[in-house]
Amino acid sequence: MGKDYYDDMQERPSWRSGRDGSENNRPSKGLIWTIALGIAICVVVIVIWYQFFPAQNQGPENQVAVIEEVLPEVKEIADAPQISSDENPEGTVSPADAPVVDAESARAIDESPQVRRTPTTSSASIQYADHLVKEGEDLASIADLYSLKPQTLISVNKIRNIQAVKEGVTLTIPDRDGQLYTVREGDMLSTIARKYSPTLGWKTLQELNNLKNERIFVGQELFIPDTSSSSLAQLTDVSPVQFQKPSPGSISRLFGQSYKNPTTGASEILAGILIEGDWGEAVVASAKGEVVDAGYEQKGRGRFVILSHEGGYRSSYYHLENVSSDVRIGASLEKGQVIGSIGTSGTDYEQPTLFFSIEQSGIALDPMQFF
Repeated sequence: MGKDYYDDMQERPSWRSGRDGSENNRPSKGLIWTIALGIAICVVVIVIWYQFFPAQNQGPENQVAVIEEVLPEVKEIADAPQISSDENPEGTVSPADAPVVDAESARAIDESPQVRRTPTTSSASIQYADHLVKEGEDLASIADLYSLKPQTLISVNKIRNIQAVKEGVTLTIPDRDGQLYTVREGDMLSTIARKYSPTLGWKTLQELNNLKNERIFVGQELFIPDTSSSSLAQLTDVSPVQFQKPSPGSISRLFGQSYKNPTTGASEILAGILIEGDWGEAVVASAKGEVVDAGYEQKGRGRFVILSHEGGYRSSYYHLENVSSDVRIGASLEKGQVIGSIGTSGTDYEQPTLFFSIEQSGIALDPMQFF
């Protein structure tokens, strides 16, 4: 190599020089992010490798050590000084342009209900939020806060004892009124929908409960939307009273279902359950309590008895064929003590039918949740 080669090399610009020949040792912005991306991909590959092909005696601690060894290099490159420019690149937001959240807005965000969204394939699916009960709040005030009926909160949270809703308890809040239904043997979405509303439709239940298809299973819980202006509910906190089924007959109508009022003939929402039985079958006190009302209505309740129980509960027994002589206002009845027999008084029913209900503090509860 002679003088000509040496002179030629002197004339070529060095890769270390900028456009003006000045010294510039920093790589370009694109190169920095390319290297960072490459290292990040390597980290992901390492994690996947150790996840699916763990080496012998290579425990989670060693995997963490490898990741912690590589991550500082990624951070160092990502934090490296970037090439300055006279103007921000198009689409880049400077700190001055960033949105500012004032303290009042921040507090409003922090105190807002925490929505727990379930994986959903439909915008119609029910969504829930959590509410931590604060001092001074009760079931009624919380329901009013979310524009819901108290019965909806009772159902979704399976509350059997309203008095148990106190400070520190977390309630699940649905985004609409309704109740929970537990699937029983022989149920289909179409039959469940018809139980509660002829206009509800099985497809609505499928979308509302985020079901992939119409198949359901026994014990599954479905949310049934409130399709009327009447109150609905279901209920579980620990109840201070243990109730039993008051008659051995079969349940023909469930709580919250639409039924024909035996007095007016109008369609109403059932605030209890209907039990069909045989003539002469005994009706017993569902729990220990005191008789607070009893009487006869030719059209409506027929022969009826109402008991008061511990914890603000009341149970009602309508359409009795006869009432035991021991049952009188002020009398104390033991759980399982005979009240009378099942009948059709006050109705035009052909089959002996008992109307049975449980309420607490004036709010109707689903008796099926108690036995």
